Order: sequence, then structure tokens, then C-alpha cells
Amino acid sequence: MALRIVTSRLARATAQAAPGFYAGAARHMSQETDIVKDVFVEQQKKFRALLDATKDLEIPTSGDKAAIADYAQKRYDIMKKLGIPSTEERIEMILKSGKEPGMTARDYLAFVSEQRKAMGVSDESGLTRALETALGEIEGKSGKPVMVDDAAGMKTLYSKVEALVKEMGLEQGDAKKESMVLEAEYEIQKLQEEVAKNKA
Repeated sequence: MALRIVTSRLARATAQAAPGFYAGAARHMSQETDIVKDVFVEQQKKFRALLDATKDLEIPTSGDKAAIADYAQKRYDIMKKLGIPSTEERIEMILKSGKEPGMTARDYLAFVSEQRKAMGVSDESGLTRALETALGEIEGKSGKPVMVDDAAGMKTLYSKVEALVKEMGLEQGDAKKESMVLEAEYEIQKLQEEVAKNKA
């Protein structure tokens, strides 16, 4: 449970910082291996299907928050039907993939930090650094590293996470809705930039 909470909070913070990172990250990773390339190609097919399925949706360009939220919900519903995860869900899957048997909590946080940097996302909230500090305090008292499969140690870290999340305001509002709106705003911004570019 604690690892899931840590992951979801970090995923949310990352999604807030860069809602449009995933396509660029996938393009980069597609050059790594044939397997990843195949996954990337499949993702591209799904996103083409998304573009086709959302072509009749009216894109709000006035900046009206209610209209953007409505557009975001409709877009999310279509994505779900097509089996396309949201940005937050994709990031969470990436972070969850880093958990391995016998891994220390510090190694896991290092993995998360590496993924964040690979995405080109800065830790604006300072959550990762704060978690590392909290983890250091726990390890200092116990005299041993916290393992991800150590229920007691992770429970202690979990309590630290919840306190940090509350302090940083990362738990305020509806995370799912917030992520949807951020993603929709990013898409609208890109569409507006494309229109302006074509007019120039």
C-alpha cells in the first residue's frame, strides 16, 4: 500500500509538471530496442484512432474552464474506450515497473528520479528530495536500509509521505480530473500553435 501511495503521488506530481511529455519520451525510447519500438508503433496506432474519434469534438479556444473540463471528460471517455491510458496513468505504470524483489526504498526513489530526469521534468514540488530526506531519517533511526517489501519500514515511510503530500498541497482536488484537464489544455495549446503556424 505504501509503495502504491508513493508511486501515485510522484506520478501525479510528474503529470502536473509535464502533461505532454509521454509522446516525446516514447519517440526517444523507440530508438532503444525493437520491442519498445513495436510498443511505440502500437501506441501511435491508438493515438491515430483517438484523433479520428475526437475529430468531431468542439475544441474550446476561449479559455473557458467549464468548457475545457467538459472537453477533457469527453476526450478521456473516448481514450478509455480505445484502451489509451491518461498521462497520469502512463507515468504511474512506468514508475510501478521499477519495483523489484529485494529492492531498497532508496533504490526505488533513485529509479523514480532517473525516470523524471529522462522525461525532462524538474521536481518543482521538491517531493523527491523531501522523500529522500525523510527516508534518511528513518534509516538513521533503524540503522538499516528500508526495503520495499518491509511492511513496517514502508508503513513508517507512508506516514512521512502523507505528511509531505498534505504540506505540499498535492492531495487537494480531484487528481484524475485535474490530470484530464491538464492534458486537454496541453492538446488545445498545441492545436492553437499549429493553427498560428499555418497562418504565418
